[in-house]
Amino acid sequence: MNGIQLMEVLMNYNWNVYKIFKNGKRAKAPLATFTHEDEASIYEYFEAEVKKKFSEKIRDSKFTILREDADQNRTNEETNDMEDERLKKQTLILARFLKNTGVKPGDRVVGGLIFAKATNWTWQWCALECGTNRYVAGLSPRFDYHPDAEEWMNQQIQNLK
Repeated sequence: MNGIQLMEVLMNYNWNVYKIFKNGKRAKAPLATFTHEDEASIYEYFEAEVKKKFSEKIRDSKFTILREDADQNRTNEETNDMEDERLKKQTLILARFLKNTGVKPGDRVVGGLIFAKATNWTWQWCALECGTNRYVAGLSPRFDYHPDAEEWMNQQIQNLK
């Protein structure tokens, strides 16, 4: 055993306990923090010593345990942030193209990629009526393949920068 491995064996780590909600998302803040030295037996220690201190209602929940010095970010949230940013840019692009159509500013429309009779069974980014998703106006060229339509949008997003 070298010096670093020996230090890790002798060190106690702080562990954060996060509740997992019924929708599968992890809580933002830890429910509890505790100290334990053996990473291999952390779940057994949690079940035997830490969980018994929780109320009965909380004890029935699902949990995840992360070492305090490790990354605490929720990966699905990072993905959602990236998706939200892309959606904002996509909305901006479609709004710019919407100005070139006959749609009145007061009309309630949303943007979307559709494959429908209104687009002659091709893929097209369109303005759609809110609530019904009825075709209002085409905002992009028509594409025979879905990936081509996505690539067109990616190119428009790149051109924003």
